Amino acid sequence: CGPSPEVVKMTAVFTIRMFIILFLSIYVLPLLFKVMLININSISATAANRLNIVFVICKVATILTVIIIGIIRLGQGHTQNLQNSFAGTTTKPFKVALAFYSGLWAYDGWNSLNSVTEELKNPKRNLWLSIALALPSVIVLYLFTNISYFTVMSKAALLSSNAVAVTWGEAVLGPVVRALPILISISALGGGNGSLYAASRYCLVGAQYGYLPKIFSCIHKTRLTPIPTVFLQGFIAILLCLPSNIEALIDFFSFAAWIFYGLTFLATLICKYTKKNADRVINIPVPLVIIIILIAAYLVIGPVIAQPDIGFLIASAIILSGLLFYYPFVYRKIELNIISNAKTN
Repeated sequence: CGPSPEVVKMTAVFTIRMFIILFLSIYVLPLLFKVMLININSISATAANRLNIVFVICKVATILTVIIIGIIRLGQGHTQNLQNSFAGTTTKPFKVALAFYSGLWAYDGWNSLNSVTEELKNPKRNLWLSIALALPSVIVLYLFTNISYFTVMSKAALLSSNAVAVTWGEAVLGPVVRALPILISISALGGGNGSLYAASRYCLVGAQYGYLPKIFSCIHKTRLTPIPTVFLQGFIAILLCLPSNIEALIDFFSFAAWIFYGLTFLATLICKYTKKNADRVINIPVPLVIIIILIAAYLVIGPVIAQPDIGFLIASAIILSGLLFYYPFVYRKIELNIISNAKTN
């Protein structure tokens, strides 16, 4: 005989509830959090910065906790997973470039401060100081965090885990592990807040130079926040949350990002020779610029050779499609009637 009607109903209700919870956690909650960050960045730049400080404190405190426990476990002799660490890895240079994408994703944002120099006090001193202090600190923290993970998990367990920190916490923290997903979410919110703050300034400056519609060059007259570009970047971020394959998103984003990083430093090198007398707040050594251009070329070409994917072609097509707008509206300076009317009114 089959299951009773009550069991069927309970199973159906349970399945529907789990589906709703899964849908809310994957799509609705990220959307709500992104809308929250959009509102905060639109209302007050000071509030957005202070919120970011809170996020950073929570993140660093969490990482230090992981590191301290890892050091304790190292002292207890849990070093078996740290032996032969590079066994089974590749030495092919182009595949290493693809691996760099996931590694560099953790450090993305290293260039964000460059986009807010107008809001930075004494940029000639503080920009260099921030980079010199922040990047080495992040490298050390992340390195010791990974070592702490390996005191608990093997390489296979780490690669198969959907949430490495939670898997690590289940082994060493017991019931306290329930706090880790919340702290990880706070860390992700901090990254999203910082990216939204910096990216909106990119678009603001681009619009001021005529590369985007004039509406994106506007700032609120009392709040002094670039509301149009905040909404633009927030909308793009929401669209990027829709795909479920984070690995593909990282690969295609990194591919496009390093194209622009390389072109930016190539333009820097050209300007050093074509505009020798220009007033420069910060002067970058030419050898360093050349090294970064070569690294960018390696990170763009390497993954395409190692693992050809139509996604790289799509990313290139999207980038090149910008020429369809650049040529008439920027190079030829053609204005649509709607833009002219808006200026007149």
